[in-house]
Amino acid sequence: MLAAQDRNLVVRVSWVFGPDRPSFIDAMIKGAQEGERVDAIADKFSAPTYTHDIAEMLPQFFERGVDGGILHFSNAGQCSWQEYAQWALDCCHDAGLPLRVRTVGADKLKNMANWIARRPVYSVLSTAKYTKLTDTSPRTWREAVSDYITRFYSKKRKPTFSLLHCRSFFA
Repeated sequence: MLAAQDRNLVVRVSWVFGPDRPSFIDAMIKGAQEGERVDAIADKFSAPTYTHDIAEMLPQFFERGVDGGILHFSNAGQCSWQEYAQWALDCCHDAGLPLRVRTVGADKLKNMANWIARRPVYSVLSTAKYTKLTDTSPRTWREAVSDYITRFYSKKRKPTFSLLHCRSFFA
């Protein structure tokens, strides 16, 4: 893509979650609601990225005519899969959702025999270029997960948002 046109902008994201398709968070919540044992990898780290925040961030780059290249974007901070899942369950509990399981157990990456794709155990993306270009920093992954739970799981829902509303940007 970059070779085809040097003005192209490639946005790299990690651990994406949002309402448009089931994600890791949704699987953890479903398991906790159904009373299954909920475990997640405790020794692999990255930064979750909320689709709402991606959709909020992208239009400014179309409007500004930013130089091409690679731009990393994720919510701020870092966590393990276990911390990520535990925070989601904590947010669900705070939102009044019924959960049969409240604690996420720790699993080790080396014990995951069915882990097909080998990836680095630490894959936190630097958002320094994004911050420099926009003079803003992404909100934290905890804020983003809390917002997602409130919008799409809580009985006290805020108005919903979907990437489907932004299709023209991706056409």
